[in-house]
Amino acid sequence: MQGLKYANPETVEEACTLLRDHGEDAAILSGGQSLLPMLRQRVGSYDKVIDINGLPDLEYVRETDGEIRIGCLSRHVDVASSSVVEEHCPILADVAAEIGDVQVRNRGTFCGAVAHADPSGDPPVVATLLDATIVARNADEKRTLSGSSFYHGFYETDLSKDELVTEVRFPVLSAGEGAGFEKYEPTEGAYPVATVGAYLSLADDGRIENATLVTGALEAGPTPMDDAAEVLEDREPTDDVLTEAAEQLGEDTMPVDDFEGSAAFKTNISKKLAKDALQTALDRAENER
Repeated sequence: MQGLKYANPETVEEACTLLRDHGEDAAILSGGQSLLPMLRQRVGSYDKVIDINGLPDLEYVRETDGEIRIGCLSRHVDVASSSVVEEHCPILADVAAEIGDVQVRNRGTFCGAVAHADPSGDPPVVATLLDATIVARNADEKRTLSGSSFYHGFYETDLSKDELVTEVRFPVLSAGEGAGFEKYEPTEGAYPVATVGAYLSLADDGRIENATLVTGALEAGPTPMDDAAEVLEDREPTDDVLTEAAEQLGEDTMPVDDFEGSAAFKTNISKKLAKDALQTALDRAENER
């Protein structure tokens, strides 16, 4: 870390200009729960840290135009405790409330986790699942990116090196829609070994109209499980149907043997997580009809 320079911009424009000028040599500091361990372990080489915690008006969780909008300085605890989230998109509270430990939740930022794209991170899974709108700024312009296509493998996203994620927007779930999230972690606060997010929408006759399933931690990034989702569509949401989809998801995963467990173990865990996530999504969809 010798020679590392620190910048404390006062505006988004100033922060983006610093990113443009320093590119891959600069790192954004918001919560710091991922960046600081990386710096201590000398993972990656940065010349400048750009601390955005002084930027004004970026710590909010609010409902606007049918979306839950999360500013880039909102902490996980802000999302977990938000009444707006609980009313309109409770899966976000489920995710934020179980990230890391108390310190991580109090300091880490939800948008930072979305942008960081840790393969074991929880926010990238729900951003993919609900096709969040990711708002990115550089020194010259603002653009929006689709959460469902934002991730491209191990820490790879559509974000350019000179861009800052300023906001992430999630849809308000309407009547007949529900989403659930489940994960397995060996101990509290540990990185998850497997995660599954599930989304369902029900037609007027109670059949499943649309379904989405996404896994995390099992592969190099959030992975949509399209074949498992197709098992559900246009069918009655019986226990057998949910089980069939969960089994299909497990068979479609491609985990590897490592210190966290065998591939077979992770596959079996993913089936259980998928069934539970689907049941939560169904319960919420039926309760909101």
